[in-house]
This record gives sequence, structure tokens and C-alpha cells, in this order.
Amino acid sequence: MSEAYNPETVQFEQLEALELEARQLRHQLQSAKAVQEKKILEQQLKELEHQIEVLRRRLKP
Repeated sequence: MSEAYNPETVQFEQLEALELEARQLRHQLQSAKAVQEKKILEQQLKELEHQIEVLRRRLKP
């Protein structure tokens, strides 16, 4: 028996993937030594956190 398509499930999976990527970026940021590298990672993390927040708002009832 096939399962019905549930868009919320897809969004939860996307959220989990984004949160994992954010954790990896935070780890890279802690390990970064060059100032330019830190700036780039901080910008990427900021954009990723924004995406996570938007997705979380969509999932709230």
C-alpha cells in the first residue's frame, strides 16, 4: 500500500537537512583561522539560519 504524499514531511526533512548543515558550518567556523574564511562562513551561516527560520514558520500551525 502506498503512502499519501505529505508536504509537511518533505518540509521536516528539509528542515533537518538545513539544521545539519548549520551545525557543520558552526563547527567549520570554530576551526577557521583566516579572517576572510570566518567572514564567509558567518555569512553562509546567517543565510542558512534565515532559511531555517522561514521553514519553521511555514510548519507552525
